[in-house]
Amino acid sequence: MRPLLAAAALTLLAAIWGCGSGGGNKTTPAAVLQGLGRADFVDRADQICVQGRKRLILAGNRAFGSLAPDQKPSDAAVTDFAKEQAILILTQQYQRLRQLDPPASDRKRIERILDLADQGIEQLRSDPTLLNRGSGVPPALQRARQRAFVYGLGACGQPIQRSAGGGSLRP
Repeated sequence: MRPLLAAAALTLLAAIWGCGSGGGNKTTPAAVLQGLGRADFVDRADQICVQGRKRLILAGNRAFGSLAPDQKPSDAAVTDFAKEQAILILTQQYQRLRQLDPPASDRKRIERILDLADQGIEQLRSDPTLLNRGSGVPPALQRARQRAFVYGLGACGQPIQRSAGGGSLRP
């Protein structure tokens, strides 16, 4: 049986894009981010996702890593995690992803993915205990993750899983 523990909390976070990083993009000039081709857009988005994935794994392991493999975190602990860390990381993630200028032909598709993710963040904000139920991913975030993966955003579409023996989370 796959424990829901931190995997539930972090599957949500990584599920849609698996990412989120600190504040805005400080190293890439805005002019460079405009008019990206599809391959460049995917590469940059996935870089953001990998950075965020690391942040989410670290945060999840700090919050839930000491729980036994079959132990589920309390709704109160999940709520605190969502409010204090997950929602902030996700919000920052979408700010960074929205800075990227996708290819013109993909703009509407990417905007829909990002809009779904925003809806998922709002679902999480309204009910943080979604992390402890079902797949652990708010429905809109799940749809955003699936669409990101289909689009070709590999790092952005993969969930985070807990190792079979329990313990810490891994990508």
